Amino acid sequence: MGADKKRKHAKEEDDVKKTKKSSSRSSKLATPDLAVTVAEQDRPSKKAKKEEKDKEVKEKKSKKEKKVKSDKDDKKGKKDKKDKKDKKEKKEKKEKKSAKSDDESSTPSSPASLSDTSVDMDVDHDEIPAASVVPMLSAADIIAQYKKAKESKTQVVVGNNGSSSQDSDDSQKAASEGAAKSSHAAQMTPKVDENGLTRKERRLLKIKQKQINRKSEGDGEPAFNIKAGHEMLTLKDLRDLIVFILTETPSLPWVEVKNKFKIDKVAMIYVSGLDPQLFHINLQSPDAHKAVTWGERVEKNRGLVAELDYLRGNFEEVSVVKATGDKFRIHSPTNTLLSVPLSNAEKMKREREKKAAKSAKSRKPENFMMTLEELRENIFPIPRYLDPSLPELKDGWMETAKLSKTTLMPPPKKMIAMDCEMCRTEAGQELTRVTLIDEAGKTVYDELVMPENPILDYLTQYSGMTAARLNGVTTRLAEVQEKLKEFVDYNTILVGHSLENDMKVLKLAHPFIIDTSLIYHHTRGPPYRPGLKWLAQKWLQRQIQANIERGHDSAEDALACMDLIKLKLTKPVGFGEYEQDQESLFSRLQRFNNPKTSVLIDSDAFAGQSATTTVQTHSDEEVVAAVPEAIKNHNFVWARLRDIEINHGKVPVIELAEGQIADKGRLSKVSSGDKVQASEEEIRHGLRSVDKSIEQIVNSLPPRTAVIVTSGQGDHREVSKLQQRQKKFMELYKTKNLSDIPKEEHFLEADEKLLAKAVDVAKSGVVFLKIKQ
Repeated sequence: MGADKKRKHAKEEDDVKKTKKSSSRSSKLATPDLAVTVAEQDRPSKKAKKEEKDKEVKEKKSKKEKKVKSDKDDKKGKKDKKDKKDKKEKKEKKEKKSAKSDDESSTPSSPASLSDTSVDMDVDHDEIPAASVVPMLSAADIIAQYKKAKESKTQVVVGNNGSSSQDSDDSQKAASEGAAKSSHAAQMTPKVDENGLTRKERRLLKIKQKQINRKSEGDGEPAFNIKAGHEMLTLKDLRDLIVFILTETPSLPWVEVKNKFKIDKVAMIYVSGLDPQLFHINLQSPDAHKAVTWGERVEKNRGLVAELDYLRGNFEEVSVVKATGDKFRIHSPTNTLLSVPLSNAEKMKREREKKAAKSAKSRKPENFMMTLEELRENIFPIPRYLDPSLPELKDGWMETAKLSKTTLMPPPKKMIAMDCEMCRTEAGQELTRVTLIDEAGKTVYDELVMPENPILDYLTQYSGMTAARLNGVTTRLAEVQEKLKEFVDYNTILVGHSLENDMKVLKLAHPFIIDTSLIYHHTRGPPYRPGLKWLAQKWLQRQIQANIERGHDSAEDALACMDLIKLKLTKPVGFGEYEQDQESLFSRLQRFNNPKTSVLIDSDAFAGQSATTTVQTHSDEEVVAAVPEAIKNHNFVWARLRDIEINHGKVPVIELAEGQIADKGRLSKVSSGDKVQASEEEIRHGLRSVDKSIEQIVNSLPPRTAVIVTSGQGDHREVSKLQQRQKKFMELYKTKNLSDIPKEEHFLEADEKLLAKAVDVAKSGVVFLKIKQ
């Protein structure tokens, strides 16, 4: 029994142990799962991790920036210390030099030399008279004088401050404030060089020294020196030479102008008819671009050019000059010479005006009226109430009465189109017909007029006037002027084409003008104006002035002008205009800081529409007579001599109508291709005449006048003939097949080559340069 109890008790103990072991094992299995759950609950989310990371990056970045800033401050502090040290050393050095210069300046010097060489830091643009000679100054002289002027100004300021009579307290306060200001100013003072000059002062001194050196090139006379290695000269080069001499522009690559600032006047003598062949110059030679001492060639080869005695003795060298153009065309030589590229400032001004015009709510006739400046430039008679500086009107002249001021609103302005026909009399151009057209296109006044002086030429091909048509006419100019008062008043805008000529023969000054030759543009730009016939055909699709024998009709022309302005009012800004980045040479000279005046002496007065003065001539004798007075009152003179144009052909003899005199070529409209060859004696006579005219002109010029004699281009006859053939062929080719056109009227590739060659030869003219001593 005892053994059984022991076994039973042992068994119970084993069961208890097993139970404990089992529970222990189960608790161990349950514990890891609970730990995993708790860990998952305590783990941060992805968003929290990103925020924590961003925070760390920002902190690092902030620390880095603070470090960089700290480094910069350290560097700046070191630099400031170094600058202060350098300034202190320079100041001590300057004081030592100043003391030394004061000792040196105690030696006697010439008062005259000090007064002549005193320099103000303000740049002086005044010209030194040509006859005076300014002593050359070195940089050291200028710096010394500047220092002295600066010190004297400082002394004046100190003296003024010292003489102030204020209370002691105020003086101490002012002194302390001044000390504070001077301390601040010392910190802000710009760097100075070893001479104690700032960068700005050095720049101004450099400009001043350059000016003085240019104006004091010695007592030598001005002269032209054509540089070696230049290319063939062009008419643009001659134009640029005029601008260079009379204004402040960069020097030219092909010529040196010695003592330029002693030249105040330029005379250009345009002599069409001279060409390189006359002077025995071979245009195919590789040296054709070089200046030629032509006197020796004349002695050897003689020829027609031997007639130019004065030119040979006074203009030693002749150079070939080329007109501009393309392969098959020559641009107008006068247009090239009298037009210059538009400056950037003028281009910007034009753009501003265009924007202002576009922003305008409506377009009125007043928008197209000529300004006072335009009236002056185009030589219109101007009422004295617009420009009181003008002289009193001459006898026989009238001006539109100015409207008296009232509180009432003035009536709107009305437009009247006007055109006049004229003839040539012993007194010049005189009125033979006047026509007025209102805005409705109705003729309100049309009258034939008998000139006061004997008629030399009725100008039938232009005016349509004949002796028969004026037979019995008794109306005179004074009666017409009285009648005009009924139609033209202060509220009238006169409309016409190149109306200045009409106003002159009417002897009428009117303030309000619209000129269709100005509001519509020529395709070539200034100084050209479009013809009324072309404008009517281009913009109105209307043929006018078609009957050459009958001449112009003033009623037809006036109506075309009225219709052109009415069309312009209905069209957008810029209609009928061709933008040209050019302006008149005369305008450019006038716009210079020190304005230069100009005069044009020519039979073609249109070319000088912007000149200060225009003198229209009918012969070379009139040109020669006009030059002395012109050069006395102006800086630039353009004079054209035409007696040798006969070298390039003369007008064929035609049967004259009753009352018409022969046109000898000065105002001839005959194409150069239709001109006939002149005889050798006629050409020699023309050369002698031109040579004598040039001599008289040069002798009348004051000393130190630059003289440019040029022909512009060569013989244009062959070019004109080939161009006429080409034009005729193109007209036929528009309506016919090539096989239907006669072979003699063809203009094909071989003919184009001939035209290109003829153009290249005809582009070549000659030029002579000289300074009148």
